[in-house]
Amino acid sequence: MKRDYRNICIDDGFIIFSYIITIIMVLLAYLFIVVFKCEQYNFDVYKKVYMYFIIFQFVMFSLSLIHFTKDKFLNIEGLIKDLIKVLILAFSIIPFILIIFISGNVKSLNFWVPIGIEVAYGFAIVSFNRLLSLNKLFKNYSAFITHFVQFFTNILSLVFLYIYYRYSQIVITTVYDKDIPKVFFLNPILTAAGYINKEITDYTQMGIKPVICTLVFWSICSLVNVLIIHKLYKVKSMSQDGSVQTEV
Repeated sequence: MKRDYRNICIDDGFIIFSYIITIIMVLLAYLFIVVFKCEQYNFDVYKKVYMYFIIFQFVMFSLSLIHFTKDKFLNIEGLIKDLIKVLILAFSIIPFILIIFISGNVKSLNFWVPIGIEVAYGFAIVSFNRLLSLNKLFKNYSAFITHFVQFFTNILSLVFLYIYYRYSQIVITTVYDKDIPKVFFLNPILTAAGYINKEITDYTQMGIKPVICTLVFWSICSLVNVLIIHKLYKVKSMSQDGSVQTEV
């Protein structure tokens, strides 16, 4: 038991370490490119660096979630461990955001909203993956299904948005354009990028409605997953207790 738990900690620690090292290398490389490319100090450039950094790390965040090791305890304790891993990944970017702000002398932007979106989305994904592993039919395909859900949510939804944009022949002037159907903002990357763009440019047509929709949707998904897992765990525990009594 202790050996399995130690292996889980090592594997998850390696994933978190690799995630942090990757975003550090990309951030430093991008900052050096910006410094050498710009002929003069430009504050707006660092604001864009902040936006691009959040988008990149959000992609890395999504890829890292699915590779976390699932322990054998499919109960609330296991969900709490999953939540802690999500929080570690989400909050680990704060020092790097501060580096961007300090380097570019950028006024303080509200980076807690993108992090909140990450946490809500991340826990919904890991709890969904854990839920699939409880089902005998989907257990062997849980990783594939979760990967597809992430790909559909983060990538294909943007493709559909582009098709909608071309088909409807609308002119989109901002990420939070009123002509974009709100369903597209269930994409957490699009919503986070739109919120940062709103703070940088001070221009938006939808306010923070996309943020509220995203947070509510992914929070509800997380809650539903937790309730189903809790119910399945109680049924499993009752069945095991019944079998033990029968054997006695």
